[in-house]
Amino acid sequence: MQEHPRISAQRRYISERAADLLARLPDMEETDLRYFLRVLADCLLPEEQEEYLSGYSEHLPLPQIQAFAERFIPRYTTRALADLDAKRFTAGDRLADLTDEELQSMSAAEKWSLLAADPSGLTLPRLRRELARLFMSGTYDLFHDTGTAESAVEFPVYHHLQAALSGLPPDVITALAADIQREAEALAGHDPDRTEAALRAARTAIGRAAGLPEPFEERFGGRMARLPLEAAEVPPAYVPPEVAEGIAEMPLEQLQDSLRVLCDLMSLEEIQRELQPLQAQYLSMQAVPHEALARALPPLAARLGDRRLTDFVERYRIGRLAARRPVSLHVWRMLPFGEKLALLEADNDAMDAAQAARHLAKIFCCPRYELLGDSRYHLELLRGRLYPSLLDCCLLEFARPPHEARLRDLTRTVTRLMLEMEEGEEAEREERLLAIRRRIGEALDVPERLIAPQVGEA
Repeated sequence: MQEHPRISAQRRYISERAADLLARLPDMEETDLRYFLRVLADCLLPEEQEEYLSGYSEHLPLPQIQAFAERFIPRYTTRALADLDAKRFTAGDRLADLTDEELQSMSAAEKWSLLAADPSGLTLPRLRRELARLFMSGTYDLFHDTGTAESAVEFPVYHHLQAALSGLPPDVITALAADIQREAEALAGHDPDRTEAALRAARTAIGRAAGLPEPFEERFGGRMARLPLEAAEVPPAYVPPEVAEGIAEMPLEQLQDSLRVLCDLMSLEEIQRELQPLQAQYLSMQAVPHEALARALPPLAARLGDRRLTDFVERYRIGRLAARRPVSLHVWRMLPFGEKLALLEADNDAMDAAQAARHLAKIFCCPRYELLGDSRYHLELLRGRLYPSLLDCCLLEFARPPHEARLRDLTRTVTRLMLEMEEGEEAEREERLLAIRRRIGEALDVPERLIAPQVGEA
């Protein structure tokens, strides 16, 4: 029997990927490393995950994550190649013929079409995993996108779903899949509206079976938040002792500044989750005493990792996206303008209202180009009045129904103009920045005296 032609190309890809990851390991950013480990781990079956990931947590310090990856990647690669060799003589046209990596690289549309033809084609653990992936494929485009399964691992809700579905009896899982297959014609069709109606019904059925709180659309926050999320299961975020001691010695005013910075770096969902203990105990953040702040800040800062106040402009310069997985600097520099813009617009769509408002307000509050990347200046903005008032304007007026589309439209316009500025001639940047600030100021009805570059005070 002859080996199927697809096998040699996949064997080469798996081997080269391992070599590339190990070569880049010392210089890889923590978020990128955690993401790649999630992608690989998602191709393991539950019992394999328990074995291969023993002792690993995303709350470990980066050197320990790197040390784990150095052991895990070769071991995982051996497993992936063995999985491939076991399927080397199959045609690859049935679900049972496909490796876990092949399943991950396919669109949900293709897999559910094969499942309609062969309802028993997936083992129970793989069926649970595909149900979770289907939940993440809420639109026609995502349903047909071969990258959706890899993107799904970024979101805590995907991992929560897999855990919840693994606790359901086999007959419940098979019945759930059978119910979804009743909409096979709609799922297989080319009418986006009809397909998305079927996808909404599938998401509802999967989410309710897993006990996920509704509305499900609000469960997609916390992109690349360190896992596991549950406090009872999460080892304390690593904080060097000297850092914790240094924070404990800070005056109250400096601790409050630190809290402002961290709040400015978080999504609305993260703020709600991370600050809930303080909000439940104190009337306002200003009322939190020194001891409580000194205790809360170190692990919170550790969980947020390397986020910075200037990330809003580094989106355009080095691909540090706000709500999606950052692009590596090397890749970002090679991308043409159109592909960069597409990534930035996808990042816009993933932002919540607070993230979108901060992006606009920070740009407006920089009367000179050099201030865009000045972290000290942006700390002063947090202490001032202009930046908070612009945020209030966006969130209380500009982003409320039925006007929230205006915030998205303005963000899209500013995104293109900012990328054009960063990609354009250096001599033109001050003039371009003024035009962008004017566009934002006019949309928010900001007085002309605050738009003029010579004023520019926070």
